[in-house]
Amino acid sequence: MFKRKIIGVLLACITLIALIQNGPTFFENRKLDRYLANDGFDAYTFDQFDESNLALFSNEDETVLGLAEMSGDGYGASTIETLDSAPFDYIELEHEDTYYMGVRLNNNPQHVASFRIIGERMQADHVLNRPEEDTFSNYHILKLRNAPQDNWTLQTLDQNDQVIDSIEL
Repeated sequence: MFKRKIIGVLLACITLIALIQNGPTFFENRKLDRYLANDGFDAYTFDQFDESNLALFSNEDETVLGLAEMSGDGYGASTIETLDSAPFDYIELEHEDTYYMGVRLNNNPQHVASFRIIGERMQADHVLNRPEEDTFSNYHILKLRNAPQDNWTLQTLDQNDQVIDSIEL
């Protein structure tokens, strides 16, 4: 009986510490989720960059992909209609001088290790999944260092840096 009480107190302490560390983010994500749900959208994933909470979301039949941001300034969102045959869908969102990109992998996401953005004067690789691990995600939010350009190429790569799919903008 005494051991159960000690275990219960330890579990309560661990839970309290987790809430203190992740509580504000958790509650902000719930507010953003409610904001999207009120408009008929479901969030795939949430992420936090600086002072902004972001959500990658879609409608029920997944024909619309969107990226929403909630910050001290309020809410903002951008949406696009998706194509059935696209190997991946992407959406861009600009807030002040920061750019974000949401990516939904449609073809074999378990093989996609990274996402490459190639521009005229830059190239950036973003790690998405680690194929050597058994977990992977179809949905990712990226913070971009440069503004999106019309002549960018977006690529998914496998763990050996071989291009799986490529889309030119």
